[in-house]
Amino acid sequence: MARPDLNIIVCVDPRSCLSHYSQGRNGKDLLEELQDVVAEAQLQDHVQVTPCRCIFGCTYGPRIDVARRWDGDKRLYGTSQGQVTISRRGRVNMHRLPADLAELVRDNLPGA
Repeated sequence: MARPDLNIIVCVDPRSCLSHYSQGRNGKDLLEELQDVVAEAQLQDHVQVTPCRCIFGCTYGPRIDVARRWDGDKRLYGTSQGQVTISRRGRVNMHRLPADLAELVRDNLPGA
């Protein structure tokens, strides 16, 4: 099987991101919703949704990282927009989590 175009990494660390909410959703909720979006759109061959422990930056969380394998870009999502500082990463550009996670998936696919 070929590598998917996108790897969406969702922090579900019980020490931090599960206690932070964005639009009423914590990391576990976001993980499940993204898995549903991918399944409903039949994008399993193109999008991988991966739970993980701490990806740092839960101050801006819950947190999602999107690795766009098709262009090498990595986008960070949380509750802030613009330049933020994350320990162990330094200054990074953060994107605000959209209310509609299907939008997050669509916006990161090739040709979007």
